[in-house]
Amino acid sequence: IFYQPIYSVEKKKFTTAEALIRLTNEEFGYVSPDEFIPVAERNNLILLIGEFVFRSVCKFIINHKLWEKGIEYIHVNLSAIQCMQEKLHEQLIEIMDFYGLEYKFIELEVTETAAIASSDTLLKNMKFLMEKNINFALDDYGMGYSNTSSILKYPFHTIKLDKSIVWSAVKNEKAQKLLQHTIAMFRDMGIQLVAEGVETSEMAVMLMKMKCDYLQGFLYSKAIKGSAFVEFLT
Repeated sequence: IFYQPIYSVEKKKFTTAEALIRLTNEEFGYVSPDEFIPVAERNNLILLIGEFVFRSVCKFIINHKLWEKGIEYIHVNLSAIQCMQEKLHEQLIEIMDFYGLEYKFIELEVTETAAIASSDTLLKNMKFLMEKNINFALDDYGMGYSNTSSILKYPFHTIKLDKSIVWSAVKNEKAQKLLQHTIAMFRDMGIQLVAEGVETSEMAVMLMKMKCDYLQGFLYSKAIKGSAFVEFLT
């Protein structure tokens, strides 16, 4: 599991991070998640991967006492198939209880595609987990056919703006206006914003002026191994 730090504009420090799974194979070298995740889904291994990631993150937070280093929570991605599991909430709570991890240290990321595919099941899981103080983020907003129906239906705590909408805003005035109003709209709804794909100081300054809450991207750090992430925070 690798971790990509996320910068809090308000607190001027790194308060969270996204956990990302990586695969290196002796024969093929680095294998992109875009390649091995679909294979895992076809071969019914995605639930095992999801459990592995979640257990690893919980153990990592506890072992390194990340709260002492300023980390408030870690983002963990859920696959569409995980979201379809009626007892997902029970499994996640059981794992956190096993490691003695406070529920507030996890925020779960869901794509719009996964939300639509799992619908009522996801809503039930969200309701139960949010009662336990576990929040949810909508990932990749602005990519493809994103629309506001998912925002209205699901109680998301955070919206993660896809890098495509961020990059477009740097080059295109209309895209910049769209991003500015999108951020203002979600802030007015009490939803926190994370901008992904922040690669230059120009992007960061633009997003800060728009009052985006969090920034994530290569300007601050790529996704790094757990040990390097702890050093980074220190």
